[in-house]
Amino acid sequence: MSHPQWQITNGWIPGYDERPVSVQIADQRIGRIVAEPAAAEISVDLHGLAILPAFINGHDNLLATYLPFQGRNWPHPTWLSWDNEIKASSLFAERMLVSPEDLYQLGAYRNILSGSVFVVDHIPDFVRRPFEKELPARLLSDFGIAHSVSAYALNWGKGIRAEYEYAVERGLPFILHIAEGFDRDSKQSLRQLDEMGALGENTVLVHGLSLSDHDLDRIAAAGAHLVWCPSSNRFIYNARPPIEKALSRGINVCLGTDSAMAGGPGMLQSLKSAMEELPSLDPLDLLAMATVNASQAFRLKDRGSLGAGQWADLVIFNRRPTDNLKEFIQTLELEDLFLVVREGIPVYGDASLEKLFQALSVQTDRISVHRTEKLVQRGMLDLLRRIRMQAGKEIFFPFLPVG
Repeated sequence: MSHPQWQITNGWIPGYDERPVSVQIADQRIGRIVAEPAAAEISVDLHGLAILPAFINGHDNLLATYLPFQGRNWPHPTWLSWDNEIKASSLFAERMLVSPEDLYQLGAYRNILSGSVFVVDHIPDFVRRPFEKELPARLLSDFGIAHSVSAYALNWGKGIRAEYEYAVERGLPFILHIAEGFDRDSKQSLRQLDEMGALGENTVLVHGLSLSDHDLDRIAAAGAHLVWCPSSNRFIYNARPPIEKALSRGINVCLGTDSAMAGGPGMLQSLKSAMEELPSLDPLDLLAMATVNASQAFRLKDRGSLGAGQWADLVIFNRRPTDNLKEFIQTLELEDLFLVVREGIPVYGDASLEKLFQALSVQTDRISVHRTEKLVQRGMLDLLRRIRMQAGKEIFFPFLPVG
């Protein structure tokens, strides 16, 4: 299937000296980034809006895309405390009325409305694979997996050492939760992982709330990676991992959301929460956590940046040129997403871009996000109707404020 060439003109890229710039897109990939636009049949003039690589969500669980649940035992000492409480709740019983396929679709739309078109859905293959090809967001398709290192870990994968070796042999990431809590098991989990011989450059560690200085030294020496989910960590544990210490050791840190039920609204909120948690963090470094750092951790050689030959995964924000990138991040809202592009095809954008969607043969639903008219790849409105019917009531999802 051939895909039309088109371009985005008269935009600006945070951290990029040249302004304005144009991004040329051919065969779903970035062709060139130039100062002067070329002649093109399909062209979008941004009139000075901001262009970024679309965000890579480093940790999610799409099956748990539903209303957030904090529980009575907050702040929780371990993930198991929260998990036991949520599974005994009426909200979990309500979520179970909704089909897994629809929960996955809901999770994918939640991601694209927050600027993320590539998602790491950390769950075993047999759960994820029936749905991954039909979603408006792309999922990481292959990786080594474990749940965690503890006496109460879920039985994911073929065992920690076997899954790690699988990942290393194939050049894939090996992903697991680490130190997700404050009990003895959590605090010993990194040491045990290292003793198993499963801590290396392919290892991607999620959360790390109770990592010690010595743990961080081991991670840095191994060249492993850390995923920070700031909104969810605060929502469930009222805590954050030692991110400053990780960064000072040169550990590659990227951002994720965790699931919607675990208090992760979307990548836009993860960026804002991270800025609130660490106001001294360089805004460009923070944006890198949502883009190029994640591409490094998950071995995505052709995503996460705006270089020629990369997949054309883009997010355009309704923001004029500024050197105050801290304020740029702090003030972003969901309605400020002007256009989201996945692999050269628009999946979400301002209603004023209707001709672009039509020119690229993208069928859409018309929605309103905080009273701003938007277009989204067709399927969302039918999805929300199905969920209403399955749940037997009207539901307002805070991460999907559509009308």
